[in-house]
Amino acid sequence: MTLASIASKDLAATSRSRGLWALATVLALLFAAIAYGFSGYALTAAETVRELFKTLGMVLAFLLPIVALVATYMAIAGERESGGVKFLLGFPNTRRDVFLGKLASRFLVVAVGLAFVFLAATTVAATKHGVVLAGLVSGLFGLSVMYAGAFVSIAISLSATFATRSRAVTAAIGSYFLLVLLYVVPGVRITAIVRWLHTQLLGFDPNVDLYNAITFTSPYVAYRKATNLLLPPERQTTVLRRYGDAAGDLPAYLKDEVGLVVLAAWIVVPLALGYWRFVRADLQ
Repeated sequence: MTLASIASKDLAATSRSRGLWALATVLALLFAAIAYGFSGYALTAAETVRELFKTLGMVLAFLLPIVALVATYMAIAGERESGGVKFLLGFPNTRRDVFLGKLASRFLVVAVGLAFVFLAATTVAATKHGVVLAGLVSGLFGLSVMYAGAFVSIAISLSATFATRSRAVTAAIGSYFLLVLLYVVPGVRITAIVRWLHTQLLGFDPNVDLYNAITFTSPYVAYRKATNLLLPPERQTTVLRRYGDAAGDLPAYLKDEVGLVVLAAWIVVPLALGYWRFVRADLQ
């Protein structure tokens, strides 16, 4: 058994999951319904489709991490809890083979599900409006795959770190709260927390760019920023704001292009840490 065979075996097992198929179907129907019911006031067909996929990107920003985490969090933790990891390592496999094989299979599952969702939305939009914006659709799909890849990397690393289902699911839920909800829920947003610590606890003057930079560390915010690269200036979303004495253009490190760097970091860094923990874990 090799890395490829581990990935193939895990992919076959995962593809038989009724829960994942049900989740993919529900998402595809949801996006098809949004595409069918979406309409723009005084917009051309092309502008309407552009606004539609902009809206779908906003929905994906919330839902895609859930899909990636659900599909991945038990990939290695389940094998450790059941003792199956010992069986896998009983063949001439290394822990690297197991880690990368599981990563490859779960990433492919999420990517295929995402493609299914985009196909449904694109088909309905093309049928209703007679327009296919291939550049926008393919660009948003590629960016969404990257965003999903970040959470697959996070989930596989958490799965490799924890040996039981309960700990893995708790870590997955916690990661969604810390990396998504903490950046959008009023009253507990990371920006407000950091601002309070910076000004009230430490006594410094307000620094909007500092708060924005900390906010930009979230893969959720990075994805929202990066989607602006696919839209004309008048259709872009203001994700990070400046106000008061800091009014003006955002500094270079807060530009939309940096979102791609942040997403790449969320793919690479968790994988490195997760693999480091896995190769040193006691699997007995």
